[in-house]
Amino acid sequence: MTDIAAPSNIDHANRAGSSRGLLRFVPQLPLLAWLAILVVLPNLLLLGVSFLRSNNGVIIYELTLENYVRAWQSSGVWVLLGRTLMTAALSALIAAAIAYPMAYYAARVLQKGRFVALILVIIPLWISLLMRVFAWRVILGENGVLNAFLLRMGIISEPSDALLYNSFAVFLTFVYVSIPFIFVAVYAAIERIPQSLVDAASDCGANGMRAFATVIWPLSLSGMAIGVALAFLMAVGDYVTPSMVGGLNGTMLGMVIASQFGIVGNWPYGATLALILLISVAVILSILFRFARVPGVLVGEGGSGVALRNPPKTTSERLRRVAAFALFCLPYLFLYAPLIIIAIFSFNDSTVQIFPLTGFTFKWYREVLDNAALLAALNRSLYVGLLVLLISIVAGTGFAILLAYGKVVGSRITEQLLTLPVAIPGVVLGITLVLTFQLLSLPTGIPRIVLGHCTFVMPVIMLTVLSRLRRLDPALVEASSDLGARYSSTIWNVILPLVRGSIIGGALLGFTLSVDEVVVSLFLTGTQPTLPVWVWNQMRFGFTPSVNAIFVCIGVFSIVLTVVARRFLQPEKN
Repeated sequence: MTDIAAPSNIDHANRAGSSRGLLRFVPQLPLLAWLAILVVLPNLLLLGVSFLRSNNGVIIYELTLENYVRAWQSSGVWVLLGRTLMTAALSALIAAAIAYPMAYYAARVLQKGRFVALILVIIPLWISLLMRVFAWRVILGENGVLNAFLLRMGIISEPSDALLYNSFAVFLTFVYVSIPFIFVAVYAAIERIPQSLVDAASDCGANGMRAFATVIWPLSLSGMAIGVALAFLMAVGDYVTPSMVGGLNGTMLGMVIASQFGIVGNWPYGATLALILLISVAVILSILFRFARVPGVLVGEGGSGVALRNPPKTTSERLRRVAAFALFCLPYLFLYAPLIIIAIFSFNDSTVQIFPLTGFTFKWYREVLDNAALLAALNRSLYVGLLVLLISIVAGTGFAILLAYGKVVGSRITEQLLTLPVAIPGVVLGITLVLTFQLLSLPTGIPRIVLGHCTFVMPVIMLTVLSRLRRLDPALVEASSDLGARYSSTIWNVILPLVRGSIIGGALLGFTLSVDEVVVSLFLTGTQPTLPVWVWNQMRFGFTPSVNAIFVCIGVFSIVLTVVARRFLQPEKN
């Protein structure tokens, strides 16, 4: 009887185990679906379309290598590719040369006001990209602020047109936009270095420069590499900045790629150029991170002390510290001068962007309130942003919990794939999403914009929450399970309350990204533009000073969101 009954019991146990395994797999289905539809499929489509032909804007489904042959034989493509990579790389390196000393001073030397120093750099990062780029057009233009200043000083006799619409204008703007990215990454890396390591180097006889070269620089190198990579990606995939301040002389490859999917209508060739750019970026980033890799792991969340603890004793020491503080403040003037100029012109009574101002007025703000098309675009941006938040919060938080506590096969690779859209140049991401949504017959307008924005907002929320989850004491979750709580109860009553601040902070930052996004949105909006796309179209077809008022309103809104997000991103107490 035992020999007969045993197989039945074994089969029952196997079926029960299979059912439990299947139930454990069910929560991973949304994650796998997200990966398949919004990450893997877009990139496969980009690769597949590059092997097709186009005739008068119509894709012909015949496999061919003619797009790659055409790109290989085109000297113009390689010139633009070299200019794009060189401009992006040099601007990121120059920005790093400015941002690294700033971050070091704020994290290791500044004794008071560290939070203020940090938040003053973060604020320009979250203010509209269009506003910051447009500010440089106002400064560098033939009738701009810089020409007016040079004329008044007698340095030039007539306005110069050599400051704008060239490669230098693009380079300068990229440097300006890149500084906050690198500062934040380097500051976070330096702040985590325990002061005890620096003290140990000093105890071993190392002077200040030696301690910096052997301790702080190696341990902060990976943080700087992350910042440089972010700045490089932003510049490589941006075709808005070259269009606004570069002109024909500042043309970048991203502008050509965008034109292939727009005016020219040759999608296969555009996909080929996008792949060439993507592969080039991947090679450069792999080299960057390889040289920035430091053996070992720095354990701990922080612990930096103040490097200069003793008050200055001599007059020369005081002068050196005053000079160092002045040099530390100088980049802040560089960051805020363009924004201040835009704010000033928003109250100027003249329609011409030149000094001196002709009068003070609020009419441009009233014009904004009376513009029905602008208000419709604003409502659309807010509506899209809220939908993006709803989807991204649920998906990002769920994926973070699953990666932190679930048994996800290849969790490390899965995490990297989920964050891949953040690392793809904007112009390439927009193209891959267009190809995917065309294949899925997704309606143009808001549905495409929402899903498109979710691809880069969700990873921001996921990484923010995941970072917090990995700092939690695992005993809290284990205690809940030991007390008989179900998995869902543990998530609702234990995990979510502990990461609530991170969710809110990540959501606010993600909302700002969505509302301000323009590069990807230009591919997805159709006839329903968001506010940044509407402003971009207005700037292309004719300038009105009400644009200044729009930018000031966006800037104030972004500042409020940034301050609130910073409040919620403070580490919670267990």
